[in-house]
Amino acid sequence: MPLSTFAGKTEIQKSLSGNEPMARAKKLLLGLLAGLLLAVALLEASLPLLHDRFSIYFRRGITPSTLKAAEAQRFFSSKRFDPELGWDHNPVARNYVPKKRYLAQSYGDSFVESAGDLQDSWQAHFERLTGEAILNFGIGGYGLDQAVLKFEKYAPRYSTHIAIIGLYHQMYRRALSYYSFYYFANSDAFMFAFKPIFVKTDNQFELIRPPCADAACFLAIASNPDHQVWRFLARYDYWYQANQKKPFRGFPNAIKYARVLDQILQQRRELRGTENYFFVNAGALNLMEYLIERFVKDSRDMGMIPVCVMLYGSTDLAVIKSGIRLDGELLKFLVAKDIPYVDTAQYILEKYPDDDRFEGLILPDGHLNSRGNLMVAEALAQGLASMGLLEH
Repeated sequence: MPLSTFAGKTEIQKSLSGNEPMARAKKLLLGLLAGLLLAVALLEASLPLLHDRFSIYFRRGITPSTLKAAEAQRFFSSKRFDPELGWDHNPVARNYVPKKRYLAQSYGDSFVESAGDLQDSWQAHFERLTGEAILNFGIGGYGLDQAVLKFEKYAPRYSTHIAIIGLYHQMYRRALSYYSFYYFANSDAFMFAFKPIFVKTDNQFELIRPPCADAACFLAIASNPDHQVWRFLARYDYWYQANQKKPFRGFPNAIKYARVLDQILQQRRELRGTENYFFVNAGALNLMEYLIERFVKDSRDMGMIPVCVMLYGSTDLAVIKSGIRLDGELLKFLVAKDIPYVDTAQYILEKYPDDDRFEGLILPDGHLNSRGNLMVAEALAQGLASMGLLEH
């Protein structure tokens, strides 16, 4: 056999031998791609299981399926609905007893109302400590605007020496809301609840009341995406604006979840106090100052002494202990305007110098428990005594 034949076979063998690494590389690449596709498919299938847990990071909206006329009618015909304040209690003061003498009346959100038993409220603790009673006008979910307006509505009916406004950071945030459905992003309990809002026009704050007094009005707004109320929300409601920037849930889930990572990281920055979650935009502090000054003027016009009580949850206390005061500018404002206030955080930190989490003062839902409310009562008693207001 000619040598050229052997030479030809050798070249073929070399060629086949050289293709083997390439074939193996192709198989490896195909295997990796198949694995990646499987992982993506599994991820897409599993991410919807997290929707409830991470629902606050995705956009909410009103759809025809959520518009239940009977439920709207129940809300607007209930004693809970208030056409001026949005919602309220009946009775408006939780602990009012006719003919009983009260030293003060207190207004605010659930940190004033007390989420637990009435006897565990800081007003009840204060009365046991001092013998002086405080009317409890707190209501869950209120913004500072609602608390001040409720004070203006009811304070003249009760004779007290002191008017107290409880200041908790969620009240600052809620004052930037008009339609509460978009503020309470993890609950449908406020589906029908608009609230008053103060908006700044021509360098003045103007009060805008809730738009509806009945279910028909609400349903007309909710079913018409071109209604002027939606344009108002887009211009003035901070939480509606924030909602519109969020992604919708749905395919591709992986991309949608990647888009909410910044929101999750922002929340972590807030928990560390590196981002000011008390005042979320440039006008928030200015609005709070206006509302407090309005409360102070109203109190003095009615012959009462105004007192601000600074209230905090466990996260707030931990941030303050770390040396950060997110409400530092507000405290400076109170001092500059000579507005009496009681800083409960300072009192609590002195009582619990070695506590970093303050979980012993908090209920599972984040509100103050009986011990936490006792700390508020003790701080208030100490503060009022130092002002000479417990000698009345």
